[in-house]
Amino acid sequence: MESGYESKIRSIMQVLHSLAAIDRERAVKLEDLARLVGMRVEEVRSIVDRLKILGYVNTINDSVHLTSTAIIKLSSIYC
Repeated sequence: MESGYESKIRSIMQVLHSLAAIDRERAVKLEDLARLVGMRVEEVRSIVDRLKILGYVNTINDSVHLTSTAIIKLSSIYC
């Protein structure tokens, strides 16, 4: 069973994938991402920082987008 933290990570990654946030031009503002996943901005920022360390997202100012590594991982989940 997935923990609450893992569920939040999955939600953030799935929303970014659904929005096609795959490069700098399509990056999503943290505030918008927080609203879409129903979390506080600070919590989303903390999770995004962790995803950045893992190589799954890049950030530009206050926006975030998936890396190619994350896209491949997410695609393998859906296939």
